[in-house]
Amino acid sequence: MKSKFEIGDKVKFLNQIGGGVVTKVTDDFVFVQDDTGFDIPMQPEELIRMADQQGAGKLFNTTMEEHLKGKTITSVFDSPTKAAEALKKAIPLTPEEEIKQLKSQVANLKDQIAKLKKQLSNVQQQNARSLSDNILLQHEVSPGEAEVDLHIDMLSERPADLTPHEAFEIQMHYFRLCMNHAFANKMKKVTFIHGVGKGILKDEILKELKQYDNIHFFDAPMSKYGVGATEVYFR
Repeated sequence: MKSKFEIGDKVKFLNQIGGGVVTKVTDDFVFVQDDTGFDIPMQPEELIRMADQQGAGKLFNTTMEEHLKGKTITSVFDSPTKAAEALKKAIPLTPEEEIKQLKSQVANLKDQIAKLKKQLSNVQQQNARSLSDNILLQHEVSPGEAEVDLHIDMLSERPADLTPHEAFEIQMHYFRLCMNHAFANKMKKVTFIHGVGKGILKDEILKELKQYDNIHFFDAPMSKYGVGATEVYFR
């Protein structure tokens, strides 16, 4: 069944304060981006399109007191049953009901996050080959030679949001991709700039380089890189 909501619709929440703009519509959920920029998955029946001035839309834009002072519910809806249902939904939730609703939304978010992670993993696996084949092109300094800066601020747009472990995993992943590309494209030399820090990244890189039989590696010239880089030569 096609959803009555479309991307770009401005909506309000039926059972709670707030609203936003529809950013995505699936078979089960309508994703609404609120004022904080967070996408919230909602059931279609929990939303009211702000442009709608018929039916439950009026319940949102007028107070209960106004409805009780002369505006009959039947004039808002096609049937008293629908009016009663919408009026019931407009009544503030009890603390227990609000907690239950929030728990339901959290569960929905976790489910959506799990699906997105699985989708991301599939895309990464499908594109790993092409990424590995082309990643060093942007680092070439001369034919057959490349210089790769592994500092996390060169690999991530938001390094401050990463834990040390997450940053380390990104750096090692990029190092391995560059090594794969170097072999695939018969590179002569790749210089990895890993910095000094606590030496954890350098130690792990040297540990992995020792597993290769067809390369030589040395500390890069101190005059140019200090003690924070390693040169890898490919036979």
